Amino acid sequence: MLSYTLVSPSADDGEHLVTQQLFRKWIRENSATLAGNDGEKASPSAELAKKIATLRSACGMSQSELATALGLSRSAIAALETGRSSARIHIPRLAELFQVPMELFLSGMTEQSFRTDLSVDEHDLITLYRRLPVASKISVQKYVERQTRTAENDN
Repeated sequence: MLSYTLVSPSADDGEHLVTQQLFRKWIRENSATLAGNDGEKASPSAELAKKIATLRSACGMSQSELATALGLSRSAIAALETGRSSARIHIPRLAELFQVPMELFLSGMTEQSFRTDLSVDEHDLITLYRRLPVASKISVQKYVERQTRTAENDN
């Protein structure tokens, strides 16, 4: 379950929750699919690799930073994130670093609550984002990724 709480009070004050059940319902109702997915199941190592890359990005870490934290080389992290190398022995340390249960890596879903403080601006962006149709959400995600890369390159 994901949850967040507003940092500053507003008219829509309070906690917002997204449970696995609601997420799965949203997927069914919107016929959501992964871009580039041909319907075949991904291998467990590919799924684990995606989880590592997603968590690293979500935590704002570079591959080099994760490599340093795990005592590995940056190329070893790249191999983990592409599934060319097994990440199983690193799961306990990854779970600790990303502050998620090991079950997330093994089964893919967890019921643990995650709390994040949001500013009013961040809350407004999330509220607007949730109103968008799926295709527009994908466009917004790509736009934000481009803007983030541009900002990182400018620094």
